Amino acid sequence: MYDEASRLLAPLAVPFSMRKGEYLQRIGTPAQYVYWLNSGVARTGFITETGNEVTLHFQTDGEPVAAHDDLLRSRESAPARNFVLAETAIHGFRLEWAEINALYQRNSQLRDYYLGATEYSIIEQSRRLYLNASPAQGRLNAFRREYPGLEQRISQKVVASFLGITPQYMSQLLRQDGSKP
Repeated sequence: MYDEASRLLAPLAVPFSMRKGEYLQRIGTPAQYVYWLNSGVARTGFITETGNEVTLHFQTDGEPVAAHDDLLRSRESAPARNFVLAETAIHGFRLEWAEINALYQRNSQLRDYYLGATEYSIIEQSRRLYLNASPAQGRLNAFRREYPGLEQRISQKVVASFLGITPQYMSQLLRQDGSKP
């Protein structure tokens, strides 16, 4: 099913590159694109009403990048609630969400693939919600299991944002477990 979806989507793919710190999606404007990373690290998150930045998840080499809820809201031209940011230089392919949607409506195999990907995403979101109920050290250990090697590619501040802790507390955790702060 993956191979067939890739074959169907390939004509829509446009190569892209971005530098560290560039936004793939900004809060406040309707989401337009799905990205596929060949290399690099992207981060999806949002800003709370009090101005705190919250990291929802990371995407790395070989993964799709988009805030799915924002893509769904864009069908009604609603503004994005999430940002997607290049944490490192990134390279890959960009696909227009409207074109994917039109193709999805005409092709049952692509709809089946989308359904499977959506189900997987729901399961992953649920797993992350359970994980967030763990103590900070448990969340750090789970982050390291889920994203091996990523800690060395991104800032400690961003890892802290993902774990839902302050950078200061992150430094304390790293000292406790013998990692370099």
